[in-house]
Amino acid sequence: MVWEPGSGGWLLAAAYYEDVSGSDLTLSQLIGIIDHNGRLQVLRRVPFQKTNADVPQVTRWSPVDLADVNADGRTEIILEGDAYENHWYEVYGLRDGAFKMIYSGLGYYL
Repeated sequence: MVWEPGSGGWLLAAAYYEDVSGSDLTLSQLIGIIDHNGRLQVLRRVPFQKTNADVPQVTRWSPVDLADVNADGRTEIILEGDAYENHWYEVYGLRDGAFKMIYSGLGYYL
């Protein structure tokens, strides 16, 4: 999956692999920024691993939106973290030439 903001000279790229076989879930993920020079900055990485499909012992990440969340004229990246019975949002913004987490919260659990 590739998302491109209206301006900024970067792309948000998300790649993942998931396979469910019986009670096993095998997965791997990477979410990162590709700049105008083709360099990758990793925001979130889930190494290749096997876990329980019903109660996974891993946090999975999903891009939610690209938006100017703090009205500063720059586009930020919103990710959702999903772990068993825990969920939250993270916002990454461009600061000093690199994307850095500027917010983490709104978590809930079941």
